[in-house]
Amino acid sequence: MKSRIVFLDYDGVVNTKMWNERGTKAYYNLPQDGKVNNFQAVQWLSEFCQKYHFDIVVTSSWREEDNYKECLFHGGLREGIQILGCTEPGEDKMRGDQVQDYLRKHPEIEYYIILDDDDDFLSSQREHFIKTNPEHGFCESDFHACVELFEKMKK
Repeated sequence: MKSRIVFLDYDGVVNTKMWNERGTKAYYNLPQDGKVNNFQAVQWLSEFCQKYHFDIVVTSSWREEDNYKECLFHGGLREGIQILGCTEPGEDKMRGDQVQDYLRKHPEIEYYIILDDDDDFLSSQREHFIKTNPEHGFCESDFHACVELFEKMKK
């Protein structure tokens, strides 16, 4: 069966800077916090994955932590959405190379979308890439960009 994959970064996509309770410092959640912090971004991602039947492969540096999947579910990822795993870390490889390695090992992938706030990807991946604004993460306009991208890929 052919599959549909979202390659997902966390920081700047579903984990964005938040202010502490005193309003004195903005920070990202860390894996030790047990969840990504942008519930709205996770809901837009969930909506896309459920509606268009996409699974998730994590590209975030969080993938090196044992709880990387739980952090996404504890951040609000809806039940039934599959996190298939992650790309293999490689300090000497840019993220685009890691995605390419994953695609080579999984020829069953028919459609894929890359969500990241950085553009460390190969030129051949540009047409699959949506760059989020790290200030607010994955939002409604990014959701619609994913839908448009998916519809274009199907043609």
